[in-house]
Formats: sequence, C-alpha cells, structure tokens
Amino acid sequence: MSRKLAYIDEFGAFGFEFEKPGVSSHFIICAIIIDETQVSDLEEQLLQIQNKYFQGSEIKSSKVGANHIRRQQVLTSIIELDFHAYLFVVDKREIYKNCGLRYKWSFYKFLNECVYQELRVNFRELTIIADEMGGDEYKKSFYEYTKGKQKITRTLFGEEVGESDILLVNSKNSIINQLADFIAGSVAYSFDVNKAILAEGRRYDKILASKINRIKLFPETIDSFSVETSTAATDYDPEIAETCFRKARFFIMQNKDADSDDIKRQLIVLDYLLFRFMNNSKRKYIPTSELLSQLEYAGYERMSIQSFRNKVIAPLRDSEVIISSCKNGYKIPSTEEELCNFINHGKTIIMPMLSRLKKCNDVISMGTNGRVRLFEKAEYSNLRDLIAEDTHPETP
Repeated sequence: MSRKLAYIDEFGAFGFEFEKPGVSSHFIICAIIIDETQVSDLEEQLLQIQNKYFQGSEIKSSKVGANHIRRQQVLTSIIELDFHAYLFVVDKREIYKNCGLRYKWSFYKFLNECVYQELRVNFRELTIIADEMGGDEYKKSFYEYTKGKQKITRTLFGEEVGESDILLVNSKNSIINQLADFIAGSVAYSFDVNKAILAEGRRYDKILASKINRIKLFPETIDSFSVETSTAATDYDPEIAETCFRKARFFIMQNKDADSDDIKRQLIVLDYLLFRFMNNSKRKYIPTSELLSQLEYAGYERMSIQSFRNKVIAPLRDSEVIISSCKNGYKIPSTEEELCNFINHGKTIIMPMLSRLKKCNDVISMGTNGRVRLFEKAEYSNLRDLIAEDTHPETP
C-alpha cells in the first residue's frame, strides 16, 4: 500500500467578538488526501485550472470572493479531479466563554491535535504537508505543533525524506495546498454566518460532496455525538462512556423545559461537563471554580462551594447522572479508572465519618453502661450494618 499525502490549509482566524466586521463565526481546516503516486497528475491538472481561471497565479478562494458564477466554474472543474478532502469545521460561537479554548494558542493547539489525530488514526502511512512559512498565526502554530510531533524534513519530491511524516513547504509553490485553500474557502459559504449571507442559498459543501470523505463538526452536540465515531473518544471505555453519556443526555432531555432555578443550574453545569466529555478527551477534571464561573456567565449569583455540591452535584447524582470527582474537580467519567477515582474520593470522606460515628456510639454506650446504644435505634439500622461490615469485613 502506497503512502497517503495530506495537504493542509484553512479558512478563518482566531477571534470571538462576532459583532465586529470581518470576524468569522467558523474556523475551517481542509486536508486534501491523495496517494503519493497521484501527485504529478493532480499538479498538472491544477495547473490547467490555474491558467484557465487565475491567469497563472495562485488558486486562492479570496481571489474569487463572492463571484459565484466563477466559483462554480472552478469547482465544476475541481470535482473532476482525483482527490478527496477531510474538513474540520469549528463553530466558534458554540465554544463556552470561559473555556480554555477561547485563549488563542490553546485554541490553535486543540485544532492541531484534532486534525492530526483524525488523520493519523485513519491512515497508517501518511505524510502531512503544511505551509512552512505562512504569515498567519494558525500556520505558525501548526508548524510548532508538528515540529514537536515528528522529525521534519524540508525537502519534498525527488529527494530522500527518510522516515519523516511531516513535510513543510511554501504554499506559493505547492498547488495542492492552494486547492486546500480554495475548498476551505468555498465550504465556508455553507457554514460561516457572514459568508452564508453572500452565498444566497448556494451550498458548496453539497457541490463538493463527492470529493469530501468527512466533514467533522466541532463542538459535538448531544444529538450528533457518538462514542463509536468521535475522535475525542479514542481513549474511552465504550460501555462506560456510552452508559454515562446516555444517563446525562436523558436528564437533559427530561428537564430541558423545567422552570426551577435549581434544575436550570444543574442543566448548565451538566451541559458544560458534557461539552468537555464530547469534545476533548485530553481535558480531564474540571475545577469547581470553572463550573461556578459557567453559572455566573449564565446570570446566576456566585454560589458557595458547599451550596454548589448540595444544590447542583448531589441532585444530579441522585438522578443517576454519573459524575466522577477528585481533588481536581468533576467530569463525566469515560473509563474504569475515573469511576475508581470517584469511589476512592468518596471513601476518604465516608470512612473517617463512619469511624467517628462508631467512636461516638462506643463512648456513649460505655458512659451510660449500655443504657444508650445509638445504633440499636430502628432509624439507624442501615448505618449499624455499614459500620458492622467495616469493623468485621468478610474473610475470603
């Protein structure tokens, strides 16, 4: 099996002040996937398109702009070529306000991780070809990310590249990277709010459907998420993750129209925990302070930590929503280890308390010469059994 090549380019930029002119609602990364034996033929065909529609200059989406007649002509020629594309489409509006992804370099790093992981999982033999000297910040971040992942060579075809699977090129000299730019820019007219207005109903993603292997949307929603297909779920235990996801989803569906402020707070926190669960497996426990901030962003007054536990976390757990916790915070668990973390954390609270209650009972029983035996009261029978089990564990 010959090696696959993935040529990377993007549409959009970092920024969340959507009311400002020119700030895109979406960020789109396009990877053109071809067999290494196809390079020469595809480059030759793209040169013909370049000469016909771009007077021999770069194939760039921005050069065509909202000239839809010309764009459709170019795309009509493009879909006849032998390649396929993968697109990662980020709706920036759906990224939570105080989430770490609203920091520029965290945002770029996360996108790089998602795209790199998706490509590496699906193609065993792969070389990623990205812009080496791009002027925009995203390309620089991709360079830095890939530099840390693999040995990099700056040679392309005709020279020995060894075992490297990352190649850095200048996109002005890589016509296939230009194709990635044009497709990313065209698909933007189907997703980005400002571009969609200019598209006047045209769906370029549909025109390109035969060439697109997958459009990966981020963030995932509870309606679109699947443990089986999500790249965020590659390190999950499928049965545990699916069980915990379904329980959380059921609570949201069952209570989405509730009027109670307490339940609304629970929905806000659970929605955020699910956002992390569905979209970023590498982000583990969410600090309590971050969850409290989500409630403040939603317009609620700051809660004390104890009130948060009693009015938000405890009722969710009482409703069979599985929320794991440890000293680092909370999360929807996806592995057996995270479930054990929850149990171990609970033990550190429960066992010392049981010991104190037993001491209380023993001291009072001794001091009253057996007249007052607290655990013999009917209402404490369950507690008596727990303490008895802890004091006299069964022998194997």
